[in-house]
Amino acid sequence: MRVWFGMMLRRLFALAAALGGALSMGLLVVACATGRPEPDSPAPVGERPAPMVAASPSPSPVAEPPPPEPARCTAFAKPGVLKRSAVVRVADAGIGRWLAGGAEVERKIAKNRFQGWEIRRLYPGDPCYAAVDLRPNDVVRQVNGKPIEKPEQAFDVLSSLRTASELVVDFLRDGQPRKLTLQIADE
Repeated sequence: MRVWFGMMLRRLFALAAALGGALSMGLLVVACATGRPEPDSPAPVGERPAPMVAASPSPSPVAEPPPPEPARCTAFAKPGVLKRSAVVRVADAGIGRWLAGGAEVERKIAKNRFQGWEIRRLYPGDPCYAAVDLRPNDVVRQVNGKPIEKPEQAFDVLSSLRTASELVVDFLRDGQPRKLTLQIADE
């Protein structure tokens, strides 16, 4: 039992290490949950029945269904200000859910030292992420002034965002340091 528990604990820490580094971007943009309106009725299954045409000299055109509404971002109270409820929702869901949703990061090592988490993919097509100045090849180094290399560091940052007044992401773009700051507002 003790050997099995030790193996499971090591696997859990390995998974946490892999996921924990992505926290910096996850916290920033997971809050960017895209909302789509729910359809009024379920989509039809199978073939459509042929439209009935009244006997008239010129048939009337069949009305096309309206196009679906474009996705909209619901995470921002206004530009540059995240809703606290969106940030808390991300913190509650955890980093694994954020990664599965459309983010991909990789450890960036230079001169045998951890540099940060390089963004490979960040929710392409999501309008919330289009409003955030992070893109592929950026390297996230810190969140709210805290390092995020180790899982426990990432979890500390995640916990602190529940009550933080802002989200500050320090990152490198083309080797140059940059900073992204988003306020967090109670709705």
